[in-house]
Amino acid sequence: MKPVKKEKHTPKHYLPDTTPKIAAAGATVLVLLVVLSFVLSSGWMHGSSTGIILPGSEDDSPTVGAGSALLTGQSVDDITIDVNNAKTVIATLARPAAYSSRIENTIYYDGGSATLYCHRYARDNVMRTDTLGSDNQVQSTLIRVPDSKVYAWNAGDSIAYQGKAGDFTDDAAAMLPTYEDVLADEVQLTAAGRQDINGEPCIAVTFEQDGYRCVYGISTVSGLLAQASFYDGDTLTRKVTVSEISTETPDSELFTLPDGESVI
Repeated sequence: MKPVKKEKHTPKHYLPDTTPKIAAAGATVLVLLVVLSFVLSSGWMHGSSTGIILPGSEDDSPTVGAGSALLTGQSVDDITIDVNNAKTVIATLARPAAYSSRIENTIYYDGGSATLYCHRYARDNVMRTDTLGSDNQVQSTLIRVPDSKVYAWNAGDSIAYQGKAGDFTDDAAAMLPTYEDVLADEVQLTAAGRQDINGEPCIAVTFEQDGYRCVYGISTVSGLLAQASFYDGDTLTRKVTVSEISTETPDSELFTLPDGESVI
């Protein structure tokens, strides 16, 4: 893609050469991206290693409309979740066709932490990801459309850069773990059960990946990841929190490029 510059420390299997830069300028954000690049290279961003394909790729994962989930928050109360059936139950969940959410991705390191904030909006098989500053203002935007084309721009830009998504997934754009990865045969669950997160019934699973203990909480109400934590031994190294989840269809104006062109 032109004229976007490539990140210097980008893992090949997540961000191809043509991937547009999605982080806004500024010292704080640049430091954060260095930390997050370590996260990506360490294997915490599972997304393409297991063959799970996200909505927006050629072989879409199943999606459902609001209110038609295969497994509901009410029905999960009637199921005893354990390591023997958790994958089967998770496989019945599906991400909604339209939704919005806020994502906080915090990396903990010696002496401090850094957090990346994102908003996501999905509808009509189009995904918009906004990267936010600490003041909650949009710093940069990336929109992926059905033909795997992506548009990216920084706040205040009058035009959007264009390119192909390649292996770059919607989840990677938001630094979000892909919960469907737990369905892979090589993932062995060490714990599983039911847990309420932010007032919603969730399926909580624990497994080991690349030397880290991973704990995912998946909402049975929305079919979306609600929370993920990563531990090195007993030390929390990364935490992802998804909040402000709404399955109402986002406004079409959110899918407009800086020049006024709509992509839906």
